[in-house]
Amino acid sequence: MDQLSDLAGAALAEIAARGGATSYAVANAFAASPSEFWSGSAGSFYPLIKRLAAQGLLEACDGATGKRRHVEYHLTAAGREVLDKWLLDARRAAGMGFDPLRTRLVYLDQVAPEQRDAFLDAVRAHTAELAAKPVFPGKPVHQQIHISWLAARARWLAMLDFLR
Repeated sequence: MDQLSDLAGAALAEIAARGGATSYAVANAFAASPSEFWSGSAGSFYPLIKRLAAQGLLEACDGATGKRRHVEYHLTAAGREVLDKWLLDARRAAGMGFDPLRTRLVYLDQVAPEQRDAFLDAVRAHTAELAAKPVFPGKPVHQQIHISWLAARARWLAMLDFLR
């Protein structure tokens, strides 16, 4: 495999962070994400994990919780190598990526100035609401990353007054 998608990289990283996981556990972790990008992808993890296993990046191990049987996945040596390459790809990490706000900002000149201003005010208010909600319970580093991202987003929104 030449290059992991961000979804595949994140799935491998979640499995590695847990020391092994079921498809269900991975899907639930992403369903709980505050990002619509990740939470909206939760259902796609089942086929994704099967593809990663078929590519030799994951090893499937049968297990059971009580009477319920399950398959737990663990990274193979090849999976670890590909994951490390994805994690440390600074060029892709620094890329612009998909940002629904940035996409809309480029085209806001197509609406009336009052609508644009109301939109920007609503985005600022919603960003503040998101910052006030706790996420990632029991994961203080994840929480701090989330808070710092929202703070940077709020500073960026404050800089957009030139659009008014």
